[in-house]
Amino acid sequence: MQDFVQKIYYNNKPLILTTSREAFLAENPAAEGYLSYTGAFPRHYRLAIQHLDKVGTLGAIIEDVSERSLQEELYAIYAPIDAAGGVVFDETGRVLMIYRRGKWDLPKGKRDDGEAIDYCALREVSEETGLEQLTLAEQICETYHVYSQNKENLLKHTVWFRMYGTHKEKLVPQKEENILEARWLGEEHLAPIVFKSYEAIKEVLRQAGVKW
Repeated sequence: MQDFVQKIYYNNKPLILTTSREAFLAENPAAEGYLSYTGAFPRHYRLAIQHLDKVGTLGAIIEDVSERSLQEELYAIYAPIDAAGGVVFDETGRVLMIYRRGKWDLPKGKRDDGEAIDYCALREVSEETGLEQLTLAEQICETYHVYSQNKENLLKHTVWFRMYGTHKEKLVPQKEENILEARWLGEEHLAPIVFKSYEAIKEVLRQAGVKW
């Protein structure tokens, strides 16, 4: 039976929930510096988040033998929100990225009630970038991150899809969502852009096979 691992981002740092800290570290030796807690207790979740709030910390791990306990405690503290987005490629293999709130990001957004997750991805990418000629391909991965909004603790679960578009269409950044720019980027121009992005976005790009 495979060990359970769920990576959740907070403050651009990873919180790892796992049934085996030892197995996770064996596959991710760079995580040796993460602070670890044993037991899916509310106090450990609070302490882990407080740790990730501090400057210079790398990450945190909460280990419990029960995957169910790890999940139940997570959802007891954070209200879940479903979202979807896309890694969009044009005819030349360039990737579409958007600039929002001082960071380079990928287009994504919350799922409406009753909306299929793949349709949500297409709708959000279209709304945020102005692209209408989009082709949906396979699912790439899923990401999680927690944050607070209007005094409510939220867990955003985002499903990412590969998509194809055309650079012949005009890009129209969605101002209502604070998007200042949308840009097609080739590998030769991605490095400084991705450097200024979120860790979760870097992970999505890696999963999509994008190099920089």
